[in-house]
Amino acid sequence: MAAKKSGGLSLGGVNQTVVLVVIWVIAVIGVLAGYYFLLYDPLAQDKAQQEARRTELAASRVREETNLRRYNTDVAELARARVHAQSLESVLPNDPDIPGFMRSINALAEASGLAIRLIQPVDERVERYFARIPVQMQVGGTYLALARFFHSVSQLPRVINMENIKLQTPLEDPNTHEMVLSATLLATTFRGVPTSTAAGAAPAAGAAGGAR
Repeated sequence: MAAKKSGGLSLGGVNQTVVLVVIWVIAVIGVLAGYYFLLYDPLAQDKAQQEARRTELAASRVREETNLRRYNTDVAELARARVHAQSLESVLPNDPDIPGFMRSINALAEASGLAIRLIQPVDERVERYFARIPVQMQVGGTYLALARFFHSVSQLPRVINMENIKLQTPLEDPNTHEMVLSATLLATTFRGVPTSTAAGAAPAAGAAGGAR
């Protein structure tokens, strides 16, 4: 009897089933490779770019918020500096405004009940950072009027010193029976001196001190 043929087909001694499995595996690998290179990898790269962009935007936002806080701090500091400068300007003005100063002193003296007999500016004295502006005064009135005058002057925003106060000839008023006296004093205010002027005045002050 003739021998039976093998049930599996063969191609040149290779089983057909094995060939089909190999082809199927290659096809699957090709599909996976195509998916990776055509879809997954571009999507992954795009995702990475988006993440990097979000990170950059977050860092930029932090920088902008920091800059905004610094700006707001600088604006607030500038406002405080301006208020402080205005306050200093009222206390120690750069403009001496002698007529205005004398009007203020005159008005306060009269409002306090003093009779002004003399009010005369004296030459100012420039020092290192400020200049003294003295005004010689002679007034007449009661002790209470003089005290009211000094109190009113102390309430002014501008710095004013009352110096060299001398009380003279107290007399009793025959009508009010109050003691009325004459007083001479030096009302001294100040003005700011620019840095360049102060630097130039310092050697002169030293030379004047040496001459004494």
